[in-house]
Amino acid sequence: MNDKMNTNPQISIILPIYNVEIYLDRCMDTLLKQTMKNIEIIMVDDGSPDKCPEMCDAYALKDDRVKVIHKKNGGLGLARNSGLEVATGEYVAFVDSDDYVTLDMCEKLYKAAKKNDADIVYGGIYYDDTKNKRLSKCVEDETVWKGKDKVKELLLDFIATKPENSKDTIMEVSVWKSLFRRSIFEDNNVRFVSERQFISEDVIFDIDFFQHCNCVVAIPDAVYFYCVNPNSLSKSFRTDRFKKVKEMYYEVCRRLGCIFEESEYQSRCDRFLIARARTNARAIVHHKSVIGKSEMMNAIKMICEDDELNKILKRYPINRLPFKYYLTAFLMKNRMYKLLIFILSR
Repeated sequence: MNDKMNTNPQISIILPIYNVEIYLDRCMDTLLKQTMKNIEIIMVDDGSPDKCPEMCDAYALKDDRVKVIHKKNGGLGLARNSGLEVATGEYVAFVDSDDYVTLDMCEKLYKAAKKNDADIVYGGIYYDDTKNKRLSKCVEDETVWKGKDKVKELLLDFIATKPENSKDTIMEVSVWKSLFRRSIFEDNNVRFVSERQFISEDVIFDIDFFQHCNCVVAIPDAVYFYCVNPNSLSKSFRTDRFKKVKEMYYEVCRRLGCIFEESEYQSRCDRFLIARARTNARAIVHHKSVIGKSEMMNAIKMICEDDELNKILKRYPINRLPFKYYLTAFLMKNRMYKLLIFILSR
């Protein structure tokens, strides 16, 4: 067992845990072996029905950097909030317990944070499907957004980029692979909404957190292994997804409206919904064998005939989008279902 730290940890790692007993040791092994030692690991047992509660308690007995919270199941966002209530680190990191991290994740992110006096630091990702590990850098070189105006512009790029941009968003918005200054949570009462309320709690969180930031940094180093696990909540297919996405679209518009003029944010929200409609339609097409051809067609029609999406497709300059995105938007707008399905199946 490690000696007690005399100072607060540099980083608090919050680890929500639910039904991941086959992955938990892999994740914890990479956290406990971090090259930065002055950390705390907050394991939040979210009412897990397997052996995870006992595993959490065993880790706390082995290493006094580990804290354990046992709570009634409430979902990922609320589990993160429970971890924030007991966190004492200068910065906070969030890790999903069915993923794992590089052994120098904390060291690299913290070094960039201190160098730039950053409120947020983002690293790159390895996508791990058990057969291959694909590197995804968020930037080629260390990039710094300094000052309220620069950070606000970055926030808009997190929602969606301008029409000509080759990517829908500037980088992956999920909070894992990142560091966040803890005082911003405490001073502004920033917390996560439940993913049971909004399908992507991270997008809502970004809006709430970014508006209090003065410096954001991204480094090219990949620090996080995102694992494609079929049982993971965030990686599973949902037939009601577009309805949930539209609810989130309205909420994103509402929250951005408290920070920006409508002329500044509306086109970003429009591309946000167009992109989500496309990715949702693609998921439906690729799950044809599960849901059946008839249900697939009905689900595609439901998206393309949606009133809100149609209003957006009429006013948004889809001709300025990269060709592959323009094509699917054009097919959705003109309800060319068979050709749309063919394109999305490629």
